[in-house]
Amino acid sequence: MSGMTLVLLPPVGLDDRCWDWLDLPVPAVRHVYPGFGSRHRNGRPADLDAWADEVAALADGEPLDLAGISMGSMVAQHAAIRHPGRVRSLLLACTGGSADPASALARADAAEEAGMAGVLEKTLRRWFTPSALAARPAHPGVAYATATLLALNPRSWADGWRAIAGHDVLSRLGTVTAPATCVAGSGDLSAPVERVRRLADAIPGARLEILDGPHMI
Repeated sequence: MSGMTLVLLPPVGLDDRCWDWLDLPVPAVRHVYPGFGSRHRNGRPADLDAWADEVAALADGEPLDLAGISMGSMVAQHAAIRHPGRVRSLLLACTGGSADPASALARADAAEEAGMAGVLEKTLRRWFTPSALAARPAHPGVAYATATLLALNPRSWADGWRAIAGHDVLSRLGTVTAPATCVAGSGDLSAPVERVRRLADAIPGARLEILDGPHMI
């Protein structure tokens, strides 16, 4: 691939298979964070800046088009701020420019105390519509998320949420020079439309798209 590289950045807890339902017009790098999917935890504290630096080092210096959802969108924001010369464009879905530290840390603690089975239902209710959950086990997205989360090391889930707890770049988004599209789901419980709108307003020239759907849009 030459000239551009599309990098897909998944939500917390999920892996490169979360993009299987997309019909992509170009090849893409499906990035996975340490501790998720087939990647082992590296023993270092999870950090969005460190993950953003890892993303920026991809593709041998070619321009990067970053598309992230939820935590993946946070990583993309940090990459665009820290490495403006590497990021050609941004698609930032279902998140904001900051997170609620207390909620994020509580989710980390809950997984370490109760295991992934203990946090599964609350997570799925934040991510999917009631009708999707009612269609279990036939709904492919819910089935994938359920199996992937239950197979996840709770410490990796906690790592992700502790990284999210430190996400607050709203005051720095004015330095982003890459064209950005911010996508909100009309029924998103985790990142309501107004939260995504604040993100779009903070990035010069960004546009907001509102689609019908939940957090796992």
